[in-house]
Amino acid sequence: MEIKRLTIDNLDEFMELRSEGLTLSPEAFGESLVEYTTKTYDQHKANFPKTDDNFIIGAFENSKLVGVVGFFQKRAEKMKHKGAIWGMYITPSQRGTGLGKKLLQFAIDQAILIEDILQIELAVISSNIPAKKLYESLDFVSFGVEKRAIFVDGVFYDEDHMVKVIK
Repeated sequence: MEIKRLTIDNLDEFMELRSEGLTLSPEAFGESLVEYTTKTYDQHKANFPKTDDNFIIGAFENSKLVGVVGFFQKRAEKMKHKGAIWGMYITPSQRGTGLGKKLLQFAIDQAILIEDILQIELAVISSNIPAKKLYESLDFVSFGVEKRAIFVDGVFYDEDHMVKVIK
């Protein structure tokens, strides 16, 4: 297994895995598959993270992208001490292997290299117990629940908001 930062050269692989996640787990993402797939390739390319404070980590098995997690640092002066994890997804065949923990730890390790980062936040669907346990195993703690945060196919999903304090 190889874990590394994705580059624009990985855009096609990322788009394929992101589409899989939006299809198989639509409740886990704020973006819908329709919203994602109606963007042009140039829009995806323009939006792909390219800086040290905004990146995507990917996990590859036999040169195939099987997991991703994104990170960005907040931009506002009063909030630049915070970063956020987004878009974490592991293809079903790799779940339960420990890959999620390795992938997330790699992202955290990269994030804390950013001088201003003092805490990392994320949101997870409240009913996704395996994901919540993963985040808790890396010292994320819940600080609130947003009721009815996501609405998919006529069903509301609550989100737990979690934070990991770095220093």
